[in-house]
Amino acid sequence: MLIFSQLTGLVLIALLVLARGQALPAGVLQPALIAGLLSMTSIAAYYQSLAIGVMGIVSPIVSLSVAVPVIVGLASGERPSATQLAGIVIALGGVLLATRQKSAGEHHQTTSRTSVLLAVLSAVTYGFVMVFYAQGAEADPYWTVVISRSASVIALMLVFAVMRPRLKLTKATTLPVLAVGLFSVSGDALYSVASTLGYLSVVSVLSSVYPVFVVILAYVFVHERLSRPQQLGVAAALVGVALIAAG
Repeated sequence: MLIFSQLTGLVLIALLVLARGQALPAGVLQPALIAGLLSMTSIAAYYQSLAIGVMGIVSPIVSLSVAVPVIVGLASGERPSATQLAGIVIALGGVLLATRQKSAGEHHQTTSRTSVLLAVLSAVTYGFVMVFYAQGAEADPYWTVVISRSASVIALMLVFAVMRPRLKLTKATTLPVLAVGLFSVSGDALYSVASTLGYLSVVSVLSSVYPVFVVILAYVFVHERLSRPQQLGVAAALVGVALIAAG
């Protein structure tokens, strides 16, 4: 389903770029291509770490990907206010708590070291995806997403050509796949635009609290029970977002 959702997102953002009628500007191609290839690396490492490891360990590690753009932003001279810095710390702590899950079972423990390494790889690579998205967005955020998505789709097709997995798209799954493509590419585009309007260190944190909303939506629609740490994490993340916005 990943390849279908990626293709859907690519078609949608490509139509938007065509409608804008602006040529590919200088400064977009290189960071966008790197972002697209790193994105596929991050996804592959993340899925494999989940397959052999414990979700409660993997998810919080991967959520720390935002540390990369925060460090890059601060190192480049960004100076958020004291309130925003406090919000960043609180929001990140909230995300870590909200993504904490119970162990999936003892049979995963023997492969946890490899899983942790893959989770770290996924976090670091996706952190740099956010950085390169922001770099490309300085020239044009929409072209950045198009080039990045194109690189991702080409990489997926090469993998598909080698592995030849079965592709099964039914009527029941078509709408969800289309929705995933739409929301995914919209998130990338909105992040790219936002990175041109504010500090990378702030924008990246705000865009990285999405696991909190996944937890909330799972509680509302799937009736998943939230543990006490998850409840605290959701509250902390929302408080952190409020502090960042107020700062």
